[in-house]
Amino acid sequence: MNSKTLKKAGVISASVLVLGLTGVTLASADPVSAGRPYAAVGSDTTQDVWNGLTNAGPLKTVASYDAFGTPTVTLETGKQLSRPAGSGAGVKALSAAHNPLNHVYKDTAGNAFTLAPEDISIARSSSSPSVAGNDLTFLPFARDAVTVAYKDSAGTAALDLTAEQIRNIFTCTAGAGVTIDAGGKPVVNGITLTPKLPQASSGTRSFFLKAAGVSVSTTCIPAGNQTSAENSGAALANEGDIIPFSAAQWIAQKNGATADTTAAGQMIADIDGLKAVDPASSGSSLRPGTLFGNPSLVPDGAVGTFARDTYNVVPASVQTATDGRSIILRNTVTTLLKTTAGKSIITRFGFRNVDYAGDWTKGKPSGYTN
Repeated sequence: MNSKTLKKAGVISASVLVLGLTGVTLASADPVSAGRPYAAVGSDTTQDVWNGLTNAGPLKTVASYDAFGTPTVTLETGKQLSRPAGSGAGVKALSAAHNPLNHVYKDTAGNAFTLAPEDISIARSSSSPSVAGNDLTFLPFARDAVTVAYKDSAGTAALDLTAEQIRNIFTCTAGAGVTIDAGGKPVVNGITLTPKLPQASSGTRSFFLKAAGVSVSTTCIPAGNQTSAENSGAALANEGDIIPFSAAQWIAQKNGATADTTAAGQMIADIDGLKAVDPASSGSSLRPGTLFGNPSLVPDGAVGTFARDTYNVVPASVQTATDGRSIILRNTVTTLLKTTAGKSIITRFGFRNVDYAGDWTKGKPSGYTN
């Protein structure tokens, strides 16, 4: 269970008044009411905004389950399985539910669970497809940006790193203002850093490594430093710890839209002069900065581009299906996201609304992954 989930119970009562005024309820690990015909699983990055959309917003037909929490989850259909932890696991579970040739979902321990199409309808993903095919569609959801969070209790001026410096930090390579100390650790602006990564199924991890142009070495980042839940300040336990972090999640936590896992001395970096957080915003009304890019343009996905679209993954057949279940699901991941209420919640949770949310022409095809 990640620290966000551990803290939720303790902060809910203190946050009810504040969040009630904004019309957004604090994210909860699992749906707060039963009887919802659609289930969503997967990404930790978008789980909280999805909880806001489904528990207090326009998507009340969806039961959205967190990436972390109890080891097993009981779906609305009564089916039990190991909780899909992260984007990759969520897409695999969706694939198992809808792949006519293989309905088996296997967790990281090798436990197998047989799923049916009605068990899981949506996978939340913070990364684009990794498997070729036309069985699933990754529909644009909202814009995020990935930077790094780090612990510096001394209060050194916030880091503005170049893409090259980030690459050198996470490969423990000297150059571009990065030095390596006697223990093999990177040093920037006098801060000795210990690079860490989220767990292997993390969409934030896979996106960050591609954007930074990093090939992971256990010499630089030991296996024990590659197990954290994504977007959790708990990973920054010691001075100089540094880890990829969703800027949207950082903003949402600081805004009180979800439990704040960050602590004193933890900071978020800008990249190449682009701001993770809009400097004109403050307090509990933080907004995305220039690192998020243009909401009208799809990020190019090249090395050095740290803005990313997040996705809602559904079976490709939903686009043209005429049965009632598919029509409602199609409206859920397209039209309802663009309502005033939907957009307001997305903003509150730190994401930038994109003009093409739910646009099938901007969707990315994928094959089944189970």
